[in-house]
Amino acid sequence: MENKRVKLIFLVFSLSLSSTYVSATEVSKHLTTISNPVPIKRVDPKYPVQAQREGRSGWAKYSFVIEKNGRVSNVVKLDSSGSRDLSRAGLKALKKWKYQPAMENGKPIQQCVNSVQLDFTMNRGMDGVKKRFMAKYKLAVEAFSAKEYSRLAAFISEMGASDYLDITENNMLNALSAEYAGVLGNKRKQLKHLTNISLPTKPTKTSNEYKLSILHKSFLLSVELNKLHSAYSLYNQLKAIDGTTLAKYDNIIAKMDEFIEGPQEIIVDANISNRDFWNYRLVRNEFSLANIEGRLNKLDIRCANKRHVYSVENNNTWTIPKAWKNCSIFVYGEDNASFKLIEHPIKA
Repeated sequence: MENKRVKLIFLVFSLSLSSTYVSATEVSKHLTTISNPVPIKRVDPKYPVQAQREGRSGWAKYSFVIEKNGRVSNVVKLDSSGSRDLSRAGLKALKKWKYQPAMENGKPIQQCVNSVQLDFTMNRGMDGVKKRFMAKYKLAVEAFSAKEYSRLAAFISEMGASDYLDITENNMLNALSAEYAGVLGNKRKQLKHLTNISLPTKPTKTSNEYKLSILHKSFLLSVELNKLHSAYSLYNQLKAIDGTTLAKYDNIIAKMDEFIEGPQEIIVDANISNRDFWNYRLVRNEFSLANIEGRLNKLDIRCANKRHVYSVENNNTWTIPKAWKNCSIFVYGEDNASFKLIEHPIKA
């Protein structure tokens, strides 16, 4: 096996204390001096032998905490392209990373909002698509065209049951699943599948058109589903690709700013499925979990340099200090537990 054919790329490493997009209404005051963590040691994941033999590429995204001693802890896999062995390899390597910790006024502090995507790349085009997968995929496409949705659902379930999907297989499956979710009117699932598609990194006319199409659909769905922080991120990606200020997106962003600052509650429907947690990035500092069906085990709140874990009861309300920036929540519970996240209006 020639290792030179194996390429590992670190795509995203985010330690920022503020979103790329800043609302015009945001007012900041200098409260403290904070320096971000500095990487000292990053261990490259070992490419699993079986994945190399199969020519299988993939990726996995993680959230993690950098402790005061610079060690990595509380690693959570946010998502992946579907290969369990690649995800395990990334997790094992990430736990060995070491940092010079974040500092606040000269003292080490936790840094709780960190994320990374690890890419395992073989650069072999469609070689990673298995014949068995392709045969089922073609049958699924035929079922979709014939509107035989029960057959389509069965094929999607069979293809998704594999623990070792190639990145191309993952893209094909999620694109088809997104189309099917759209037909069913399940916008939450449609958005999930769209965001699981790995977008091309080399800018060409064709790749940019494809990326714009996926990002455009994802942006509109994020706005409609009140996943507003995601909408801001997608907005920045759209503008970066297009290279111009698109009035239709700017208008939506302006309305989002008004909505976030306004008196209405932001309500997001949530469901725990296929993994034991639900993740969301907050845009306000007070929220409740309501209409809980099923069992929720705990709530993990991760902000820039603060982290707290709570038990969960119906209609509990949490108020986060305004100094805690960039807060994400992880709600853990049993499969198919559902609830509503309610972000309350910003208090003067």
